[in-house]
Amino acid sequence: MEDLPPPLVAEILSRLTDSTDLARCRLASKTLNSLSREVRSVNLLCTLSRYLKSRSPETKANVTPFKAIFTKLAREVRCVNSVSIGVDKSLREISYDDVDDELDDLYLTDVGFVKEWLPKVCGELRKLAISDFWIQSCWRKSDVLGLISSCLSNAPLSLTILAPNLVKLRLKCIKPKSVVLDTPSLLDFHLSVEEAYDFRVKEFSTLENLLLESSSLHSLIGRFPSCKLIRKLTVDSLKWTEDLETRKFGLEALFDAFPNVTSLNLGPGAWSEAEMCFRKGGLEDRNAMKELTEIVAHLVLYDVEVTLSFVFSILDKCTNLSDMALLLHPKEDSGAASSLVSRCTAHGSRVRWRWGMWKEGAKDTWVSVGI
Repeated sequence: MEDLPPPLVAEILSRLTDSTDLARCRLASKTLNSLSREVRSVNLLCTLSRYLKSRSPETKANVTPFKAIFTKLAREVRCVNSVSIGVDKSLREISYDDVDDELDDLYLTDVGFVKEWLPKVCGELRKLAISDFWIQSCWRKSDVLGLISSCLSNAPLSLTILAPNLVKLRLKCIKPKSVVLDTPSLLDFHLSVEEAYDFRVKEFSTLENLLLESSSLHSLIGRFPSCKLIRKLTVDSLKWTEDLETRKFGLEALFDAFPNVTSLNLGPGAWSEAEMCFRKGGLEDRNAMKELTEIVAHLVLYDVEVTLSFVFSILDKCTNLSDMALLLHPKEDSGAASSLVSRCTAHGSRVRWRWGMWKEGAKDTWVSVGI
């Protein structure tokens, strides 16, 4: 080993799958100790045996905290492009009912912990993988994705979330090259993404509440698997004032992807795109429309007659609709707004109408309820 070129030795050390071995190499010779700081990857995995030793009264005093080992490794390397930290598969399979563990030594998405080492290694970082010990993390909220984005100005270009027990997720991206979600237990999901070139979802077998924001709604919804359990759906379009005429999002796509929605909330961008699609080709019937009982829509009045036709078409096709809330922008023409209110209430006598106002950056306000 002493006769090998230093760059080759550093490359060999970089290929070690567990940085615990790297720590051992440092003790073998001065050369390895020096070159260990040139590795391009840091990988550390907490095994089941280590976890058990750290909990045993006889051995826990001799076990160095896992986070301390990783932080020391990360701070000593000079330039890395790959970091991986996590727990062994045998630990990930432990049930919450099998162990009582309220410590945080393996809560690896803890923002305070990640903040200790990520700024040091983020300069050339191209790959980052963190896997938590579910028993410690399932009841703690983590904002680690926000920290990662703030440290890595061009990240995440690609994002994979593997979290089989995660029940609530708020994810905001700009234009990632790839987003892969394997989160089958999600109940509540908020996704905001300008555009996802490669968006893949393994399954959403339990998802009930979904909020989508995107500047390419039509494309994003088309990549979702059929989500038959979703009852509450909120949709809005980002940058919807740009090239509105070219947008392709229509309500039909929503009911095809989410056939059992009972409550639908349309932001001003989503409504404007859907109304534009309606103006060009009408509103096609879908059996799923009969499941809908409530709509909240944030209107933009480009042509009050087109808006009325769109509202009436929705009322005619959503035969079980019982509650319709329409919000107008304060800058809308008062005459057009008054005409809209009176003609809607006259046409849809079976529906409980609510009227309000929406404004960018402010909470919705209600003017009348239960008309």
